[in-house]
Order: sequence, then C-alpha cells, then structure tokens
Amino acid sequence: MTRVVAPGKEDAFARWADEVDRAAAGFPGHLGAVRLHDAQGLHHLVYRFDSAEHLDAWERSDVRQELLRRGNRISDPRSSSSADLAPWFTLQERGVPPKWKSFLTTWAAAYPCLLTFATLLKLLFPGLPQSAALAVNSFLLTALLTWVIQPRLTRQVRSWLLRGAHPAPTRGTAPAPRRRA
Repeated sequence: MTRVVAPGKEDAFARWADEVDRAAAGFPGHLGAVRLHDAQGLHHLVYRFDSAEHLDAWERSDVRQELLRRGNRISDPRSSSSADLAPWFTLQERGVPPKWKSFLTTWAAAYPCLLTFATLLKLLFPGLPQSAALAVNSFLLTALLTWVIQPRLTRQVRSWLLRGAHPAPTRGTAPAPRRRA
C-alpha cells in the first residue's frame, strides 16, 4: 500500500506502520515487508505473501481494516497489489493531481508575485516600457515559482493535491499491477 502522510504526522505514521508490519507478519503466508518513501511524500508499505489466498486473508482481516481506519487519520491511502513478481521492485509512480488542483496551486503562488512585481516595477521604474516590465515580471515569476515557491507550496499541500490523483502513465512493458480500493 502507498500512503500520503499528512504534514506533521510523520512520527505518528512511523509508529502506525510499525504496528501494521507486526500485524501482517502474524498472518499465514507472510514472506516479508519493506518500506520505501520518496521525495514527493509517498510512503510505500510493501507486503509479500506466498499466495493470493493468504494475501486476501490479510487484506480482508478485521485487524487490517481497523489499522487502515486509524491510518486514514494521519495519511491518505493509495493501494495496489500484484500476483506477479515483476512489479515487486517497481514502485507505483506518484499520482497526477487533477488539473484544477494544479491550476489553483499555481495561481495561488503566481498572483501575489505578479501583483508585487508589477507594483514594485511601477514605483521603481515608472517610465519602463510595458514589454520590458513584462519581461522582468515573467523572468522573476518563473524563477521564483520553479526554485522557491512551488516546491515549498507543493510539499505543504501534497496531501490535498494527491487526494483523488490518478496514477501517472505507466512506462515500459511491465504489466500493470492489480489495483484494490
């Protein structure tokens, strides 16, 4: 399973994941587990079972359902499973946020910057031609959004951005993992 941890809940998530690991290890057919996380804030909890039946028993268990309910308070779920060994080390690509969320996040970052830059340029250089002012505005805006504002803003709102996200397009020829809700 893959989870997007709510900001500030990282320690609680680590304790919860430890509990999930211990619970899964107690089920028949459990072969092992591994935890991975990426820079985008996705935490992958990978559980391997010796058969689809044992995996289903774990996934349908009351123990797991209760753990998932508790985990939903500190993270948003993404889940996939596979009966094939090929995807074992192939991580699910990070989700692609809905376009409207990307638009709102970008606009919320761009508008205050543009307003500030336009006001400052008009005050500091009142005779600056519009084309030059637009060039300076767009240069400063693009630089700040790319290297300063968007990375920080995206980290702050990642849980909201990835809620309802669609999987990124699959590259390569590996079979797509079987998805579970």
